[in-house]
Amino acid sequence: MGQAAAMPKKIAPVVVALACGLGAAVPCPADAPGAGGARSGEGRAGLHLERRQAVSFSGGYHVLTDGGGYRWDFQYYGNVYQGTNYAYCGGLYCQVNGNNVMAQGNAGWANKDGDEFEIGPWANSDLRIWRRAKVFKDQALARWLEIFENPTASDVTIPIQIYTNTNWTIIEQVFASGKGSFDDADECFITRTQGGSAPAVFHYVADRKAKVRPTITVQGNQIYVRYSLTVPPRQTVVLCHFESQNTSVDDLKKLMKSFRPAKAMRDLPAGIRKLIVNIPAGSTLGTVELERSEGSDTLINRHGDPIYGTVNNASFELDTYFGRMTLAAKDIIGMAAVGGEEHRFQVLLAGGQTLAGGAGAEAKVALSLPSGGKLAVPLADVQQWSYRISKDRPEDADFASPVLLLRTGDCVAFDGAAAALKLRTRHGTVDLKAADLHQIALDNAGNAVHRVTFLNGSRLAGFLEPAAIPVALKLGAKLTVPRDLLVRVQYTEEEKPDPSLDAVSLSNGDELFGRLAAEELALKTDYGTVALSPENIQTISFSATHVGRAVVQLWDGSVLRGQCGQEFLAFQIEPGPRLSIHAGQLAAIRRSSALPPKEVRQKLAKLIGKLGAESYKDRQAATEELVRMGRGIVPMLRGHLTTSDPEVRQRIQEVIERLGGGDAAPRPQPVIQPGCDFMPMIQCG
Repeated sequence: MGQAAAMPKKIAPVVVALACGLGAAVPCPADAPGAGGARSGEGRAGLHLERRQAVSFSGGYHVLTDGGGYRWDFQYYGNVYQGTNYAYCGGLYCQVNGNNVMAQGNAGWANKDGDEFEIGPWANSDLRIWRRAKVFKDQALARWLEIFENPTASDVTIPIQIYTNTNWTIIEQVFASGKGSFDDADECFITRTQGGSAPAVFHYVADRKAKVRPTITVQGNQIYVRYSLTVPPRQTVVLCHFESQNTSVDDLKKLMKSFRPAKAMRDLPAGIRKLIVNIPAGSTLGTVELERSEGSDTLINRHGDPIYGTVNNASFELDTYFGRMTLAAKDIIGMAAVGGEEHRFQVLLAGGQTLAGGAGAEAKVALSLPSGGKLAVPLADVQQWSYRISKDRPEDADFASPVLLLRTGDCVAFDGAAAALKLRTRHGTVDLKAADLHQIALDNAGNAVHRVTFLNGSRLAGFLEPAAIPVALKLGAKLTVPRDLLVRVQYTEEEKPDPSLDAVSLSNGDELFGRLAAEELALKTDYGTVALSPENIQTISFSATHVGRAVVQLWDGSVLRGQCGQEFLAFQIEPGPRLSIHAGQLAAIRRSSALPPKEVRQKLAKLIGKLGAESYKDRQAATEELVRMGRGIVPMLRGHLTTSDPEVRQRIQEVIERLGGGDAAPRPQPVIQPGCDFMPMIQCG
């Protein structure tokens, strides 16, 4: 780190990762506790530590020592008790709604190397919460991951406080911006107490680019790092913090200038880094990690020595899966050697593409030194080299076009619209249009299915066709890629969920978002058969054991039970294909909004018009009539709160409150009686 700090400007690793990146949800290991994940019970590989060995906090502390010789003594809250020479007096508590996250039964578990442990799950505000803490053996550094899983169907917003108490009063604060307090230009800060032998402490709390940033309060001997955190439904969000103890404030100031969190998160799978909301993961394509400078090109030789200057090569030759390719210097960000494979490199290209391949033994990097002189360094002696950060070669590789991620380690852009792909599903074979897609994940091990994620977040399992896929690469080559060579086909960097869409949950775990396309649903109840309009339905829950048996909740809270008259229901993914789904594969349907019948809507509109009548008697009568219509009209009433007439707005609000629309009286949900074999109502989307 000292070498990096002495550079003209900064070193910035471009961290790019393969396979688990871009929000992929994959099953957690069987021994990973609480295998919750991004959606519907799925987890993310590596999110939780495997239970290699137990960690007990009963009657003592779990003590680890970092690479700088500093002590980290952990208590059952996952916090530091004293550190070295009372650097802390209870530090790094994670508090949710004012309560400390803590271990179950005063115990947790550690990884096989013993340098990281985890506690949890701990429940609060409908969330399940874990803490992971790692003490680095190669440097004076510790890291915390705060893992928040939301298994519910609604956003959960909570106040989070990372609270630290120091043994002595804090007498010095150093902020990266040079100001006296934490502001938008800061990512980290340093505190020093009046305790003469106590180390100063470096606190890294959030990247400047992060969408979720904390407020910082330092007073007396207390440090408060506060977040307002929203965890979306059925998703997982992670906060990450770093701390470093050092008896030298000057050393911590150097660390402040050189510290790059991406480097300290290389042990985390890309899919996990993607979940961290206070430290952006950067680009999530490829597998190349480069240390880059704003001041000069950088070469790191096989001894780990950095050499700064200007790379003068016009091009590089590489034998790739796609054949021998000449890569122009203007298209290259840098190259990194593949460990254990002589003369094999991975190249990071502009736009986030990567190529893996072999370079000839005679290949050299031509480097001009700023002090004068030129070097010709054999690629065989190079760990990595990279061009300086510039407008043409930015620090982060932006997602520019659809890409293929291959098992060879390559990540290449292609013409997504020209690739004719289909998915063979339980509901028939559907055409896949590039404009509708977020990604296609392939796991060709065993009998695992392929899973398509549509742009709106719909997930559909099936089998990708054809087995050999013709593609046109942006690099110019046209070739046929075997399906078994694909890890993922990526069309967009992020999903674009639409809360206005209906949601269908299927028995195999798939979720679909769009519109229930049936014009009418017939339900045979014990009291007769009724024809139901989809627009009047709120939710449908299907039996897991009796095909077609369903519980239907209507717009006004009415609950009907019976046998669905249709064997298949049509559902249109928007945007995406139309499916015909067998009733036996349905678990639940939840509509984004349920409307009253047409005649009720007409009556409501007429009464709202009378709320502005000249006669007080007419206005009051209309108000009372609206109340008598029942709580089912509340969603429609809210849509009229934008009216310009203040009295009409006031009366509408009064009706909403009298009907319990202020959430003071939640709508009763249908109860599935024991023995009915009905699945519970599933909250989708």
